[in-house]
Amino acid sequence: MTSGQLPDQVPLPHVRGEQRRRVALLLETADVLAERARRTDDLVQAQVLLRRSAQRRAQAARLAAGEGRPAGRGTDRA
Repeated sequence: MTSGQLPDQVPLPHVRGEQRRRVALLLETADVLAERARRTDDLVQAQVLLRRSAQRRAQAARLAAGEGRPAGRGTDRA
């Protein structure tokens, strides 16, 4: 291989960094949802916000553990 050429299989170090950013974003979103739940006077809305916060934390934990997002699941939306 001459200089300037890359092998066929180049490791992509940015993929792991992207996962860390996704985990951080999920955790920050969970914190925001939990804070909104604490501020609202509507108990039903608070329950929904806390459930969504827990979903984000669980998704972040799965991603951090290397499991990623389960195929076919679209219920973890805000």
